[in-house]
Amino acid sequence: MTEVIDLKQYEIFGTFSDKQLSELAKITEKKVYKKRAHIHERSDRATRLFVVSKGLVSLRDIEHGDLVGISYHICEPGELFGTACLMELQEYSLTAVCLEDSEVMAIEADRLFELFEKDPGLGYNLMLKIAQLYFDRYKHAKNQLYEMVKAPTIITALAE
Repeated sequence: MTEVIDLKQYEIFGTFSDKQLSELAKITEKKVYKKRAHIHERSDRATRLFVVSKGLVSLRDIEHGDLVGISYHICEPGELFGTACLMELQEYSLTAVCLEDSEVMAIEADRLFELFEKDPGLGYNLMLKIAQLYFDRYKHAKNQLYEMVKAPTIITALAE
C-alpha cells in the first residue's frame, strides 16, 4: 500500500478526491527496480497499471534475451504506463525496461476495476487522463514519422 500524499504529487491523479485517492492508495504498492530490469515483458498478461515515481522506464519492442530494441516512449516520473491492463486483451504490447534505477507505483488492475464499479466517476476521470496520454503519444509518433519521411524527400528534391 502507498500513501495518499504519494499519489497527490502526480498530475494524473489531480482530479481525484481525497476519498478516491485513499481507495487508490490501498491497491497501490511501490516497487523498486535496478537499471536494465524488466518491469514487464511484451505479451505478458497485463495485471497492473504503473506510474513512474523515480528513474526512467523505456517502453520497447524487444525480443526476449536481446539487449536492444525499438524504443517507443521513455516514461519519466509522473508518467503512466501499462494501460493494456484496462483493455479487452489484457496483454502488454511492449516491454518496460528501466534505463536507470527506478521506482514505480503499481496498481492492481482487478482491484482497480472493482473501484470503477463502486465509483464510476473515478473510472471516467482516469480514462479521460489515459485518452489524453495516448493522444499526446500519437501526436508525438506522427511528428516523428513525418520528420523521417520529410528528410529523404528534401534530399531527393535538392539532388534533382
